[in-house]
Parts: sequence; C-alpha cells; structure tokens
Amino acid sequence: MNRMLALAAVLAAGCSGVKDDRPGCARSADCPAGETCASTPDGAVCWPDAQPPAVSGVAVTCAMPCLRDGTLRVEATVADDHEVGEVTVALDLDPSRAVPMARAGARWVAQVPLDAFPFPAFERAVIATVTARDGARNAASASADAGQQPVVTRLRWTYDAGVPMTSPAVLEDGTAVVGLSATTQQVLAVSVVGAVGWTANTGTSFVSVPPLVGDNQVWVGSASGTAFAIDAAGQILAGACTAGESIGGGLAYSGSRAVAGAQSAVLLVADSNGFCNQTAVSAAVSTSPVVSRRGNLIASAGTKLLSFTLPANGILRSDWTGADGLPPAPAVGGVLAPMAIDDADAVWTVAQNGNLNRTTMDAATATVGTVALGSSGPIVLADGSVVVGSGAGVLQRFSTAGAPPWAESEPLNGVPAVPLALAGTRPALLVPTSTGRLYAVNADDGKIAWSVKLSATGQALQPANIHGAAGAATSTAYVAGADGKLYAVIVDGQLDRAAPWPKAFHDPRNTGNAGALP
Repeated sequence: MNRMLALAAVLAAGCSGVKDDRPGCARSADCPAGETCASTPDGAVCWPDAQPPAVSGVAVTCAMPCLRDGTLRVEATVADDHEVGEVTVALDLDPSRAVPMARAGARWVAQVPLDAFPFPAFERAVIATVTARDGARNAASASADAGQQPVVTRLRWTYDAGVPMTSPAVLEDGTAVVGLSATTQQVLAVSVVGAVGWTANTGTSFVSVPPLVGDNQVWVGSASGTAFAIDAAGQILAGACTAGESIGGGLAYSGSRAVAGAQSAVLLVADSNGFCNQTAVSAAVSTSPVVSRRGNLIASAGTKLLSFTLPANGILRSDWTGADGLPPAPAVGGVLAPMAIDDADAVWTVAQNGNLNRTTMDAATATVGTVALGSSGPIVLADGSVVVGSGAGVLQRFSTAGAPPWAESEPLNGVPAVPLALAGTRPALLVPTSTGRLYAVNADDGKIAWSVKLSATGQALQPANIHGAAGAATSTAYVAGADGKLYAVIVDGQLDRAAPWPKAFHDPRNTGNAGALP
C-alpha cells in the first residue's frame, strides 16, 4: 500500500483528526512493529504498513584468487514505498552474523572480511544473503545467484622449485627458506608473495635437512656433512664446518652457535665467524639435536640419548657419563624422528621400535606409550599432552597426567608428519601426510575440520611451518613437498605459543631450542 495515497484518500473522504486517532511519532522506531511514522496535515502519526521492502541485484565480488583472509564486496538494490530502515548481509558460513551495509548512490554496499567468519573447508563457494527492513520492521531477503558465489580458497600461492625440498625455516618477515635436493643453488628463499628472494650455492651436495635461522644468518647442513652459515643476501659466511658425512636430521641453535650431528658419529658446533669444533659420540647421529630451557644440548646417537653442556668456549662437555657421580646415558632405542621437550625440560622421543619415551634431565627414562612403526616425532601441547603422527595413519595423543581428551584422531590418508599446533577460536593441529594431503584436525576432539590433496602426484609433504602475528585471525602455513613445490596455505589462528613444543624443531626459525620464543 502507498501510505501517502492512503492518507490522502482518508482526508479526501472528509475524515479529520487523523492525529487524534493515531499516536504521534518522530520516527518509525517510535511506532509498534508493523507501523511506520507517516506525515499527515495534522503531523506525523504511526500508520499501518504491511508491505516489505524489495531486495534485488545482489552482486558479490572478490579479488582473485578469492582468499580465506580476503574481503567480499557485496552490493544490492533495496527499494521501499516509504523508508528503508536497515540493510545487512550475512554469509552462509555463519548466517547469524550480520554485517551492516551502507547506502552508496542507488546501491547498498558492504565490505565483508572473510576471516571474521568460520571456514570449515579448504575451498568452497560462499553465498551472501542481503536482508532489508523498513521502518515498520518488515523484512525481505535475497541471496546471490550462482554466478555471484565466489569460490574462497586457503591456497595463497604455490612455488615450484622442480626438485624435492626440506621443511622450511621462516624469517621474521615471513620469508620461507628451504633446502633443495639439487647439485647447485641448494638453498632457496621465497618471499611472502611467492617470489624468489635469494638462492645460495653450497657446493654439489644436496641440502636435505631443514634450515635453521640464527641471529643474523641462516644455517643449513649438506649431505656431504658440512654446516654452512648464509647471510640475508644468500652469501656463504666464514662458518662452514665439516663432519665428513651427512648431517643427520637438522640443526639446533644455542647462544650464537649452531649444533648438528652427523652420520660420522660427531657433533659439530659452529659459529658464523669460523669457529668449528667436533665432539666424537658413540654412534651416528640421525636426527636433529634439541636444547633444553636450561641450556642442555640433547642428541640421540645409536640407541643412547646424550646430554651436553655447551660452555662459552664452544667445546661440549658430557652430562651423562656414568662416572664422577653423573648418570649414564639412557637407552631409548634408535631415534630417527625429531625430538621434543616439555615444560619440565623432559625430552620426548619416538624410537624405531615404536616406544614413546620421556627422559628427564637426570637421565631417567620412562616409556609412556607405543605407536606404530614408522611414526613421526612428537609435539607437546599447552595442556602437557603429547601428539604423535602414527605410522598407522592417525594422530595419537598421550598424557602423563590422566587420560587425554582423545586417544586417536579420525583416520588420515597416509602417515602423518610431525603436526603443528594452532591456537585460535577453535584450536587445531595442522597435519601433512606421506600421500601429499594436508589436514586440519580439531585439537579438542581429534576430528577432521578440513583436508586437501596438495600434491597432485600424491608425494610426501614435510612438517609444516608458519608465519603470523600473535592473536591474528589467520596465519600462513608453509608446506614443502617431495614434488618440488612449496605451498602457502592460509590457516585459522596462529602458532600455539602456549605449547612448550608446538611444532617440529620447536619454532618458525627451527632452532630446536625450548628456550626460544615460538
């Protein structure tokens, strides 16, 4: 009904005293629902209005690719025979969350940040629905049609190096540094936008263990057994230190020195000024050392776990000798997977026989549980529980303080790599697998939140790393694959900095140091 025509008809029929028959108003909000504030010769009165506004022409645009942390621009045309009260837009990601729209000429417009909404998928179309209310609180809605439903994705970019790469280390500015299985330019830095920042040549041997970011340099270990320090421009510094055989698993950082173990049964200690010291150990070192909060260097050699003090002179001193009142080195089985340290400075290891062991700083070892053969290394969550990627194709969760929230996750396709703990609205575990898939698993119940096959050829993915600000709604995870690709994936939340050991090699720099800030 056209309100002004209705009022005119009443007045033309000789009715008078409209204002006396109806309550006065200054605006429609003063009137009960179903009535609008209408102007009459006697003043403004509340008048019945049952006709809702008309919503049409809903259009949705997004910069391509439409990213999970991007913004949707939503436009619509809204018409009403008297007044438009409010116009909002909601997404099917959370229909209860309405975003106000503003008039812009003949259209209503809103900028809708996607990271303000839950997104339980790797990629999917998003539907916007515009709702308009008039002054009488009558409502009408219209949804964007199929041609106006952008597909939102978590994949920020992919960089193809063409050869298998290591798990990345991440610089403060978000640059990801990887080692390559190549005979030249074996170290590659990729910027936050997926462009090459620099490369470095470390001879002719592959770099097949994850890089480490020191104070002002990047450290890498080569298959020939040499640890190299590289500056921000990709230049090799005077810190090369050679063990003669392949570096095992990775490096750790303590003070201003890098430490690495080698298949030649030595531990290297080096700095970027050319210092290099070798300490012989009882057997080959096949995984990266770790550093406790109190500064003890822990390494696995053969079936033994070793602990050292690293004094100012850079020469390692054994803590577990079995002599002079010191405990002997405990037997933990052969350890190939990365290790972790909890908030009590106890070391968690996964042995080749499947034993999950916890060793305290007085060399006391207890087997907490067992996992399938071929399992990955552990991480330690904020509640003290430990999660391991099982060779049986699930995550397993253990606790020394009662039953954990869940014992096994939903089944995953492939053997999980070391997971990464995310904090956020709903904490999750980011899990790459041996079949090229990436999963987000809910930390509270072990169920899969979303998954994707990143590697089209199904080749193994390395443990993920991450770049993002504390408290941010989203971060960028970097996942490297045996297919030669580095994938930048938008994840919800950020690295769980409350967790004692939230990822492989502890922190984005891969320091392997429990005392370093995540």
